[in-house]
Amino acid sequence: MFRTLFLGLILIFMVGCASVPASLQTKTKNPITDLRVIAEHPTVMQHQEVRLGGIIASIKNEAKQTRVEIVALPLTSDGRPILNSKPQGRFIANVPGFLDPMEYAKGRLLTVVGQYTGMQKGKVGQYDYTFPVVNVSGEQIWQVQQQIQMETPMRFNRCIGINCGFWGDDYFMPPFGIQGRVVDRVIM
Repeated sequence: MFRTLFLGLILIFMVGCASVPASLQTKTKNPITDLRVIAEHPTVMQHQEVRLGGIIASIKNEAKQTRVEIVALPLTSDGRPILNSKPQGRFIANVPGFLDPMEYAKGRLLTVVGQYTGMQKGKVGQYDYTFPVVNVSGEQIWQVQQQIQMETPMRFNRCIGINCGFWGDDYFMPPFGIQGRVVDRVIM
């Protein structure tokens, strides 16, 4: 009984952690999530459903859509861009309607779903570049939150025999060596 309950709770926790936000749901079970696959086979992949994301490089509002240039990063199973990973290239995301350039500013993290429609020539600075183009049906902007992760070294029992302190075996051991580090987490 306990084992079944424990396994059930673990399964619920794992499914909850890996669920894709509603805004990034796709019609197909396995959308394309790697921009390099599109770059290697641009004509074969045309009209396929994709889930791509990364860092916003530029944004331009046009008459009926917003053109967002994104530096693609690998994604987690729930669609979050993986920070500090090697970029896969760049792509253009055509989002219907208006996106506020203050909210969708250069450097923010964005994941989109939609249909890959083909390639478009453009420039990155003075360099000629061919961008894969995605007509977007859903998008999710992410925030980066810094958290402190504490790492405590293993403590050893220095108490031997009947001379142990009232407050516990390691009462007299100073808490030296406690270390922490700042980690970036991607959140909604």
